[in-house]
Amino acid sequence: MSELLYKTLRESVVNAIRTKIMKRQIRPGERIVELELAQEFHTSRGPIREALRQLEIEGLVEYTRNVGCSVRRFSLMDSYEAYLLRTNYEIVSIRLLNGKIPKDTIRKMESILEHMKHIPIEKFDKVFEYDNRFHEQLVIMSKLPRLEKAWKELYFSNLLAGYELLKDKGEILERQYENHLAILAACKEGDCEKICQEVKKHYWRTIYRILQEQENEDTELEKNWMMAI
Repeated sequence: MSELLYKTLRESVVNAIRTKIMKRQIRPGERIVELELAQEFHTSRGPIREALRQLEIEGLVEYTRNVGCSVRRFSLMDSYEAYLLRTNYEIVSIRLLNGKIPKDTIRKMESILEHMKHIPIEKFDKVFEYDNRFHEQLVIMSKLPRLEKAWKELYFSNLLAGYELLKDKGEILERQYENHLAILAACKEGDCEKICQEVKKHYWRTIYRILQEQENEDTELEKNWMMAI
């Protein structure tokens, strides 16, 4: 098999396994058996093994002794760390451009928000998809491939954590559009520090909602968050 064909196969397998995880066909904590997936996808175990390594980097699966590979269960601290990093990555990009967001980026963000505005409750999963696409624009505009790669490694963890940790889906649908609209408005103004503050507040709101739902009163988390960004 040529290198190009093998790469295409590997990427197809990664996408297929990721989709099964996102659709809950393989649930958090469930063991992943390489042989079963190889038989299902009519391939050898090599591409399966490489796909699982990629998904481990993305934070969707984990390897543990005496268990092997399983779909990762997300905790509050997993989300705390992921959102803290995402916030910092986006702020680096914003400050690199001194808050002067390209017009093309603004147009794409507007289009994404228009789709987000009309999401019905039965398609709740789209909230996190559009959320990621919106924030991705803030990183792509930097034209720094390593920064973009680092941000994207947290992409699917954000989706899965959203399913696992946030319970009030109706409230999320109502608030997400308005929260992102505030970021877009700041981007249009071109005030660098205001954009950074809106991004920072946006991510902290998500962590704060999780803390409330879990009745967690750890005040150090917010203090550390504000100091770290």
